[in-house]
Amino acid sequence: MKVPLAVLDPANPRGAWAREHLASDIVGWLTTVAPDGKPQSSVVAFFWDGAEIVVYSQPDTPKVRNIAANPHVAFNLQSDPYGDHMLSVEGIATPDPSLPPQDQVASYMAKYREPLAHWGMDPSATAREFSLAIRTRPTRIRAF
Repeated sequence: MKVPLAVLDPANPRGAWAREHLASDIVGWLTTVAPDGKPQSSVVAFFWDGAEIVVYSQPDTPKVRNIAANPHVAFNLQSDPYGDHMLSVEGIATPDPSLPPQDQVASYMAKYREPLAHWGMDPSATAREFSLAIRTRPTRIRAF
């Protein structure tokens, strides 16, 4: 199922806000579902490729195991201080080992060069540690 991305229309103020924050926010929240049915949220670095949210993860983590058991996820950005603007994405997450390492993705490195330096993380070492790319294909997008 393809979700129309009209909600992210840059001519619409909500869509413009969502696009701006998908491009510039450093972290978001990815919520997966554990085998016992409990939601588990993780703060994640991400990038929006225009159609999907891409997260790089360490391969052996609870979120990866959760996605293997149930690929339905939610992704949220921090709203503004009063909750006047927000973005919530529901989707299907799929590990994608075909994507290049994060330090070889120009758009990812343009966004994360400064944050990685802030966190004291070497880009090459981080790419080796967070080596599993996970794509989230939106099935529902809410922005306001």
